[in-house]
Amino acid sequence: MAACNIAPSPSFLAAFLPVARATLLPQLPRTTSRSHVASRIASLWQLRSSLLPAALIPIPGILEGLWEGILRAVPKKKTSHMKKRHRFMAGKGLKDVTALNKCSACGKLKRAHVLCPYCVQSIRQWFGNGFKTEAEVKAQKDAQWDEMNERLQKAGRKPLLKEDVEDLAKT
Repeated sequence: MAACNIAPSPSFLAAFLPVARATLLPQLPRTTSRSHVASRIASLWQLRSSLLPAALIPIPGILEGLWEGILRAVPKKKTSHMKKRHRFMAGKGLKDVTALNKCSACGKLKRAHVLCPYCVQSIRQWFGNGFKTEAEVKAQKDAQWDEMNERLQKAGRKPLLKEDVEDLAKT
């Protein structure tokens, strides 16, 4: 659109610029002559650049189209929670583990620069046993088992078998 140079009407000046209207347009008797209106518009056109540039200069056609485009640039519907989360989580998924090594102690696969979980578990058990060997731990459990069965026999109950207890633990 081409820029159109239209001077503001006296009603515009009366509504928004009462001080400027009082100084620029004194109250004159109303006449319908065309020359009087044209002279008033011409006088306003000469004063527009010096006194009230922002109020009197119309918006150019290029900016007009751009402004209307900005006003219409809104989404039609609200973005759903799922779509929003998909957008935020793009590229943040789980990645494949490529740095795998063999544990030097047990030979099982482990991640590089990370302790082997199987070795750590065995070390924890070793610390929990009081640094006893597997044979010592087994002998201690057997002794506890025999002691418990002796107490059951003294109380007049039937002694427990290890197989029965292991079957109960599996189910």
